[in-house]
This record gives sequence, C-alpha cells and structure tokens, in this order.
Amino acid sequence: MDTPGLTNHNQTLNTTPSKSQGRPVAVITGGTRGIGLSIAKKLADEGYALALIYQRHHQFARQARDILRKTVPVEIFQSDVRHWDTLRDTIASIHTAWGPISVAVHNAASGVARPLLETTLRHFDFTLEVNAGGLIGLAQAVVPKMATPGRIIAISSLGARVSYPDYGLVGASKAAMEAIVRQLARELGSQGITVNAIAPGPIPSPTLSHFEQGESWVQKFIEKVPMHQALSDNDVTQALCCLIQQQMINGQTLTVDGGFLTMA
Repeated sequence: MDTPGLTNHNQTLNTTPSKSQGRPVAVITGGTRGIGLSIAKKLADEGYALALIYQRHHQFARQARDILRKTVPVEIFQSDVRHWDTLRDTIASIHTAWGPISVAVHNAASGVARPLLETTLRHFDFTLEVNAGGLIGLAQAVVPKMATPGRIIAISSLGARVSYPDYGLVGASKAAMEAIVRQLARELGSQGITVNAIAPGPIPSPTLSHFEQGESWVQKFIEKVPMHQALSDNDVTQALCCLIQQQMINGQTLTVDGGFLTMA
C-alpha cells in the first residue's frame, strides 16, 4: 500500500499497524521545524516510527516527512494543539494504524512577544492555551493509547525561571507547563508513564528572530557560561534521549544551560 501524503486533523491515516514495521512509535507536536525537527531526526536515528503534528507551513511539513521517511516510517498531521478534541482524533488514528505510542513530545510553542503592559487577555489566553494547555490536551489523547513504559516530555525554557525582555507571557506559559509536568507525573506514575520537561537556554535559531534582543541573549549566554559556547539542538536531543531511558526520573525539569543559572 502506498504511504499517504499530507493528512489533516479530520482525515484518517490510511495505513495498517504493520506500517510501523514493528518499531516503537513517537508523537511530536511541532515536529516539522526547529528543535522539533531535530528531535524527530534523533528519534529516527534511534529507530522510532514518527508521527509529526504541525499547525501551519505545509511545505516544511512535507519536506520533513520526505527526508525522514528515507530511514523510518513517518506521517505528518495538521492539528492545532489548542483543540483537544481534534488532537484526540489524530492520536486515535495514529494508534489504530501503528499501535501503542511509546513517546510523546510536546514541542509545539507560540506566544506574543511584547511587554506585559502592552498585552491583552486574548494574547494571554492564546499563549497559555498553546504552550501549557497543549500539554494537557496531548496527555489526555496519548495516555489511553500508550505503551508501558511510556514517556511524555515537554520542551520548556529558561524563561520559566528568569526574565527576558518581551518574554513575560511565554515565560509564564512555560512555568505553567512545568507545573503541569509535575502534576501529570503524580497522576500517571502508577501507569508506568513518566512525565518530564527539558528547559534549554537560548539556542541560535529563527525562533529568536521573533524577539528584538534574541541574538543578544545568545551572546550573553556564551559570555556567561563556563564553556563559553552556544547551545545547540543536539544538546536538547541528547537530554531527551536520557529521559526516555530513565524510569526513575519523573516530574522533573532537566535544565540544559551549560551552568548558566549557577553563575552569579
């Protein structure tokens, strides 16, 4: 059977369970660009079949699918993580086609970059719904479909604990996400599912262009950390693999910052 092309949130994946080729299955929100794509590539290297969820940028999604499909089974799904019902339908389609899900990564992120006194309630709601609420929606969707043991991992930010210019709403949403991680770990541990977060420092990427001082954050980071070097996506993906392998790391936020927060 030919592998289907672009699949949106109200379509059913047209494959059979054998299409995963017996591989463990990983779901990644925001998995077709940036850090999410790097995570997808790393998990492909580790032998996972990949279900990549994205909201916009169809061309990037197709490119990611076509590149990764050279080595492992890959499907892409268009879905907004704020819409829990459609996210649940997407996960159900993946489970029907490929079987139990071993790893779920909440990487989808968005938000409004401006001073808090210039934000609106609508800005607040949108940012929290994507970054924090999206984790709850993903957990509700994947937990009934998860293998044992299972892993849920959220990508947070140092901005959950320190302030950056124009980062107030995003930082608040990431702090909320980390609180949700702790609560989910408490609720799901008895089911053999661990829930953790990774909080990296600023990584040179197109995402930082949304913030006026983004490039300066990276430079200040390099100057402050003992190694005097920038973080990379690889630092995040290595941390993620560590969390996947560990059963007794649970409810934690793993800081990946080269010692940045320890420096006075």
